[in-house]
Amino acid sequence: MIQVYIVFFKIFIFLALGFVLNKTKVIDSTAEKALSKILLTAVLPFMILMSSQHTYSNEAVNGMVICAAFGIGYYALTLIIMSLSLKRAKITADERRIMITCTAFANTGFVGFPLMEALFGNYGLLLAAVYNLCYNLFFYTYAVYLFSRKPKFRLLEIFKNPVSIASILAIVLFIIPWRMPSFIAEAFKLIGDMTVPMSMMVMGSMLASVKIKKLVTDKKAYIVSALRLVILPVAVMGVIMAVSFFLPMSPETKSVIVLMCALPCGSMNVIYSENHDVAPHFCARTVSLSMVFMLVTLMFWAWAVQAVF
Repeated sequence: MIQVYIVFFKIFIFLALGFVLNKTKVIDSTAEKALSKILLTAVLPFMILMSSQHTYSNEAVNGMVICAAFGIGYYALTLIIMSLSLKRAKITADERRIMITCTAFANTGFVGFPLMEALFGNYGLLLAAVYNLCYNLFFYTYAVYLFSRKPKFRLLEIFKNPVSIASILAIVLFIIPWRMPSFIAEAFKLIGDMTVPMSMMVMGSMLASVKIKKLVTDKKAYIVSALRLVILPVAVMGVIMAVSFFLPMSPETKSVIVLMCALPCGSMNVIYSENHDVAPHFCARTVSLSMVFMLVTLMFWAWAVQAVF
C-alpha cells in the first residue's frame, strides 16, 4: 500500500509542475500540443515496447487473453448501453455524442500506461497495451463515426497510430519470445522513462487552463464523471469478482482491468470534438472535470484493488 502512495505522490508532483509551468507561461496551448505529439509518437511507444521484456509465462499469456476479452466486452456493452439510455434524453445530438464517447473512452495513454507501469511493472504495462488495442479498435471505428457524423468506419486508422503499432509489436515480441540486448533495452528504457513526468506535466498544464466557473456548473459533466470514475469501475469490479470464481485470474490482471476502467475521460475526445466541431467546449469541460476528480477517485481504486484482490 505504501507503494501506491509513493506513486501518487510522484504523479501529484508532476501534475503540480505542469500546473505551475502553465500559470507562469512556460507552457502554453501550443507547447501542450507539441509535448502531447512527442509523447504519443515517440516516447510512449518506447515505454510500451519495453513491456515485451517481461518474463514469458503461460500465466502472463492467459492474463493477456483475459484482458483482451474484458476490453472488447466492456467497450461493446458500454457503447450499447450509453447509446440506448441517452436516446431520449433532452440534450442536443452533439452533447449526446460527447457523453457517449467520454463515458466509454478513458485516458489510457497519458494516465493508464504510466500508472500500470508504476504499480505493476512491465507485466502491468503489457496488459495495458492489450487493453489499449481494444480501445483503439472501438475508438477509431465507432467513436470516429460519431464525431464525423458520417456512416463510415475507419478501421485502418488503428494501424496508423504509433501507440497501436507499438502495442502489437510488444505482444509479438513477448510471445516469440525475443529479448532485446541490454544496450538496446537500456536506451529504450531511458526514452520510455520520460512518459510519466511528461504526460503528467501535460495533464497539469491542461488543468491550469480550465475556467472554474463553467466547470463546476455543468451538470452533464458531473454525470459523465460519476459514470466514468465510480459507476463503471464498480460494475467492472463486480463482474470480475463473479467471473474469477470460474476463471482463474492473477491479482495483477484483475487490478489492471479495473484500473483501466477507472481512468478519467480521454483527451482524444477533446481533439476529435474540436476537429469536427462536436460540442468542443462541453467536451473540454467534461474531460477536465473528470481529471480533477481523478486525483481522489483513482487513488481510492488503486487502494481498493490491492485490498480486494
